[in-house]
Amino acid sequence: MSSNRSKTYWRSPLEAGGKPDDPGAGKSDVALWRENTPDRIDRRNFLKATGFTLALGSLAGCNRAPVNKAVPFLQQQEGHVPGVAVYYATVCGACPSACGVIAKNRDGRPIKLEGLPGHPLSQGGLCAIGQASLLGLYDSRRFTTPQNGGKECSWDDVDQAIAAKINEVRTQGGAVRFLSNTVSSPTERAVIQRFLASFKDSKHVVYDPLSASAILDAHQRMFGVRALPRYHFEKAAVIVSFDADFLGTWISPVQNSAGYRASRNLETNGGNMSLHVQFESRMSLTGTNADKRYRIAPGELGLALSLLAQRIAAASSAPFNAGAPGASPVPEAELDELAKRLLEARGRSLVISGSQDVAVQMLCNFVNNLLGNYGATVDLSGPSFQKQGNDGDLAGLVQELQEGKIAALFVYGANPAYDLPGGTALLESLKRVGLVVALSERPDETTAAAHFVCPTGHSLESWSDAEAAGGVVSIRQPVIQPLFDTRPMIESLNAWMGLLRAHTIRSMPIGRQQFIQDQPEGLTSVPSGIRQFMMGSLLSPRCL
Repeated sequence: MSSNRSKTYWRSPLEAGGKPDDPGAGKSDVALWRENTPDRIDRRNFLKATGFTLALGSLAGCNRAPVNKAVPFLQQQEGHVPGVAVYYATVCGACPSACGVIAKNRDGRPIKLEGLPGHPLSQGGLCAIGQASLLGLYDSRRFTTPQNGGKECSWDDVDQAIAAKINEVRTQGGAVRFLSNTVSSPTERAVIQRFLASFKDSKHVVYDPLSASAILDAHQRMFGVRALPRYHFEKAAVIVSFDADFLGTWISPVQNSAGYRASRNLETNGGNMSLHVQFESRMSLTGTNADKRYRIAPGELGLALSLLAQRIAAASSAPFNAGAPGASPVPEAELDELAKRLLEARGRSLVISGSQDVAVQMLCNFVNNLLGNYGATVDLSGPSFQKQGNDGDLAGLVQELQEGKIAALFVYGANPAYDLPGGTALLESLKRVGLVVALSERPDETTAAAHFVCPTGHSLESWSDAEAAGGVVSIRQPVIQPLFDTRPMIESLNAWMGLLRAHTIRSMPIGRQQFIQDQPEGLTSVPSGIRQFMMGSLLSPRCL
């Protein structure tokens, strides 16, 4: 024993000072324990062990879990049962395609998004981006309050400061630019134009990170209208695509997939299935589904299209000067057979290209015109509004920023510092702008350089509308009250114009889903004859 009366334990008799010839010197600890442990446990040791176990159990029972009491609603909403899901029809806001969705809402919170079968464009489909957009609602990085110079403040302070800056710019006649991605809401576009109309030098610049500007520019040069056609894959018997991944990323994959699936349905097409030929430089989702796929270099895509157009023009007795094309990247016999199949399917064929070369897109338009596809598979009467970016206007805006000609810049739902090449140089150019206002959901490279940040709500938190294609208008209704102190872009612009009402209608899901095909009464701002697909309830919204 030690001097402080603490017990000392030895691992063997030798360690305790014994001799090698002592009994048990070479035995293990387990063997010694078995020899010195009686076969029976006496009553005293049993009571010690039992008491110790009961004491530990009593201490563990003292740490109880917190008690959560379920308090019932004082005024329960009509049709609401705790734990039972409620479904709301609305519009996806993840991209300008504006697909119809059904939001599954449980106990006041949306938990799942699915495609809306009755929507005329998406037809029940929903892409992975739309499915994942629900996670953005609960993103902890979202802006919770407005910011002035990187510091949180109230809406009144931000509105007063921005209104003062705007009046100063308006008095001096400075240039004002509003930069955004494609805005599918006609109401938002109208409010933006009304806001910009109060300035002498103003412009709405639209760009898309995955641009389709060349298609719009080609139609502007050839037909005098800058529009993106609506492609009807369901009406096409022969589909030829030149590096256009229309099932994966090109324009509206959900809408394209629905039409493509319909064109290859043997039951509805009388046993016939469309022929799909894909020319591309890399494997894509569309290429994996093609009947014939040709792998050619990116620089040879225009040449292959030119050789195909030359054959179709010769068969149609149309003048066409192909210049001096080089060696064909595709066997001549294959091009002859493809041209023959396209000519046999006049008015029921479709030739598209994902190139950003305006000359290539004009060649595509030329082929579709010779085949009589306009008005059938290529629709300009009801164009698509899903890609309205203008690369020329964007380049002009970047030049103006570099020269310091912009007095105020409003950025809505876009991150040009990340999307555009030379983002670092763009951030340096923003320092020359007197007023930079970002209307965004969450922080990014562009909001970090803005003077004011006005947080916008998630698409599931606010009312809006969408017109993804001409003649198809959808109503977006909220499925949850705003989680943070955010405000829609429309309310912010109206506040800076002095048009914001004192009692603003807040977001709140109401009523049951209704589908109205005819034009409802009271919508006088909608052109007569336009096809309406309105989703949600027409009951009067509750003011909070």
